[in-house]
Amino acid sequence: MSREPDISAAANTNDEIASNGSVGQWLINDFRIGDFFFASPQRQWRASRHDVAAVAYQPANAETVNALFDKARKHGVAEPVMFGLVPFDVSRRASLAIASHVDSASIPAEQVKRSEASGRPQIAAQKPVPEPEYYGDMVRKALGLMSEDGLRKIVLARTMEVTLDRPLDYSRLLPDLLSRNALGYTFAIPVWEDDDQTVPAGMMVGASPELLVRRVGDTIHVNPLAGSIGRNQDPSKDQLLRDGLAMSEKDLREHSYVVNDIVRILQEHCVDLDIPEGPSVIGTDTLWHLSTYITGRLRNPAMSALELACALHPTPAICGYPTATAFSHLAQLEPFDRSYFAGLVGWQQADGDGEWALSLRCALHTGEDKLRLFAGAGIVTGSDPNHEIVETATKMETFMRAIR
Repeated sequence: MSREPDISAAANTNDEIASNGSVGQWLINDFRIGDFFFASPQRQWRASRHDVAAVAYQPANAETVNALFDKARKHGVAEPVMFGLVPFDVSRRASLAIASHVDSASIPAEQVKRSEASGRPQIAAQKPVPEPEYYGDMVRKALGLMSEDGLRKIVLARTMEVTLDRPLDYSRLLPDLLSRNALGYTFAIPVWEDDDQTVPAGMMVGASPELLVRRVGDTIHVNPLAGSIGRNQDPSKDQLLRDGLAMSEKDLREHSYVVNDIVRILQEHCVDLDIPEGPSVIGTDTLWHLSTYITGRLRNPAMSALELACALHPTPAICGYPTATAFSHLAQLEPFDRSYFAGLVGWQQADGDGEWALSLRCALHTGEDKLRLFAGAGIVTGSDPNHEIVETATKMETFMRAIR
């Protein structure tokens, strides 16, 4: 299957940040609530909750980011790296932080091993919000809007509130997510709710398949996904599903809305765009996705990865098309606050290099044993409410399997 090119050599300038001799190892040992972890297909980052030097709970604009880096430098951080969560609604406050020490290393050649020890947490209670039947009604209402306001796609989300019978164990969870998401973006990032907070209010943790923006110098990489189908354990049936997705008129139409809108915005900010003629099909452990991998160069080399990500966000992949029309309907259709779900998660250096993925296949972890899982599906003319219920359940399954 096709996937983004290996650009790990371009990230080698970050090697001096690592000081623990961790090359060839996964940076997840002794992970605790409040620590930071982010892994892409090429690189991983880790910082400790004890080393937090600066926190910002403000909108993710240039003023906020510059002030955060200035604050970190005043605390003596020579090579600051910012980790962050940006809400689905980018006008709201983001959760951003810089640690005084960050470890960085390439992804080990050997796949991470899942824990085989007994005593995994069990699900003591779970509550879908909304109920599947209500979600089906949401899809039907959305289909009714397709003839209004020129709406052609809308992404509807639902959640699952989960209570475990014991505290969530990250030493089990992170290896499981990494093993299921080897070609994606695995993260565990603290949620801050105050500029001076020393203990986070929770964690966003997940395994996203989708890169929004990576910046290396003036080169940018964007990888939208739209159009999905569940996989099958039988290889021959799985291949038929993959081939069917590649030819699905509905899914190709949904994917084109996303790519065309992203290209329109990229053309304002980039030159030398390399855009494939059509999508490829990539897979996670539970789903096949239509994928288009785009590269280009920034017109303004000073534009940071986060600035470009915010210019693109929300894309039709996680909101709808036209985006403004879809966004205006979501508050009436979805009976919960998305918060950081379908927002941005990632890291950035002071020079603007960094990578920001979409916070998908994820959960908000609060307390020790409370989780809220999220999933969404793109609704277009021809969508079937029952199919969308199954697709969102399948997307949640990546996380459900990791904690069971």
